Amino acid sequence: MNPNGLHISPIKPTDFDTWVNFSLSLFPNSSKDKIEVDLRRIEQLDKYQTFIARKDSNAIGYVTVTLRTDHVEGASTSPVGYLEAIYVKPEYRNDGIARELFLQGQAWCKENGCSEMGSDTWHWNKDAQAFHKKLGFKEEDILVHFYKKIDP
Repeated sequence: MNPNGLHISPIKPTDFDTWVNFSLSLFPNSSKDKIEVDLRRIEQLDKYQTFIARKDSNAIGYVTVTLRTDHVEGASTSPVGYLEAIYVKPEYRNDGIARELFLQGQAWCKENGCSEMGSDTWHWNKDAQAFHKKLGFKEEDILVHFYKKIDP
């Protein structure tokens, strides 16, 4: 634990409901059922790691990173660490907690053979873009996704 009472550690099974609730705040358009299924899948995969931040023993945020071996825009090595999700409760933001969470995730990726990190965010999420730039990420590309149903 550091002097300001912040403690970051790998997620434990007892943190699952907190992880779900934080993820619902981060992804409000997803259903609880879908998030629970996704997080249960992630729990089983060694290439993912989630860390929980606590302040004075209260959970206040999390980061999930992964080791990607598929194409990551701008990367030239493999595996590439990937920032999948990061969340800090609103009342704890702008205190450097997200940065500390990210650094913990980055260290895990480095320990697992990564020399590069990737991430993404929506084009409209200017706060997330600014956060990434503060962490030293450089914008690589802008991608627009399309969807079309095929008639039966």
